[in-house]
Amino acid sequence: MRLHGGLFPGISKKPTFFLLLTFFLASGLIMAEVRKSPDALRLVYQPRVGTFNIYEMEVKASARLIGREKEIYPTVPQVSTTFGRFVFSDKILDVTPEGRIKEELTYKDVQLEMEVEGNRQNLPFADKLKGKSILMEFDRDGRVISAEGLGQFSGELKDLNIEDTYIQLRPIFPDRELKIGDTWDNRTESKIPIAGMLVTTDVLENYTLSGFKEKGKILCAVIGVNLEIRSTGETVKKEKGIDIDINMEGKGEGELLYAFEKSRLISSRMEFDLTSKIRSSAYRETQGIDMRHRIEMVLEEKGVRVE
Repeated sequence: MRLHGGLFPGISKKPTFFLLLTFFLASGLIMAEVRKSPDALRLVYQPRVGTFNIYEMEVKASARLIGREKEIYPTVPQVSTTFGRFVFSDKILDVTPEGRIKEELTYKDVQLEMEVEGNRQNLPFADKLKGKSILMEFDRDGRVISAEGLGQFSGELKDLNIEDTYIQLRPIFPDRELKIGDTWDNRTESKIPIAGMLVTTDVLENYTLSGFKEKGKILCAVIGVNLEIRSTGETVKKEKGIDIDINMEGKGEGELLYAFEKSRLISSRMEFDLTSKIRSSAYRETQGIDMRHRIEMVLEEKGVRVE
């Protein structure tokens, strides 16, 4: 596991934020009728079977050593930045009578670059991700029930630690009607094996229904989100006889646009500020390496059709 990867789960820049002006479906250009914003509504996921969405996600993640690390660990890069662009499809395979939604996420294109102290290079294993799929099942409130296929990514992305940036791409909805200004909380816990480690992540999410806006002639709920993240990783299987332990915590904030009448996430913008301490038996010093992380993520819907 490389210490200069610069990115740890949370989910993975300030790219230019373009408005989507129109959506082209198989039948041609559809002009959505402008609708009055509802006084109250129950947000749920009720997608149509066969719906096929294309999304693009851009990620910029930087890591900087802090404290006396430059003196103690001169061979460890002091600053590194990872740039990622992921284009993936989301196909709805089935919706059960109980409201369970089965989908297939497939990576169509992946571009990854790393810049270490001014030197930028492509990460060639990004090509190995193209065409790989994850089968997901989630409920009508957006909670992930199961995910198959995550194991195929561990070997490719263990150096960047971005295995679960795509696990929870959508907001979690409460089981009640909402009005503008209403808030709700959700806690997400996960245990994921990564490169011989077991990484436990606890995320406390606070959502706010901020209002409504049109995007691409589609009326969307504007949802603000604030996150608190705590993550720990402990070695359960030594690689080359090395133990690694990681502790990370921080906060994030962002805004989501959800097309509630069409059950589609239209866009998501998130920013995270995190600090971590990494201890490794590969180094003689035992106090650990302290790092500060900045992660910026933008997700945009680029197209949709019904098959």
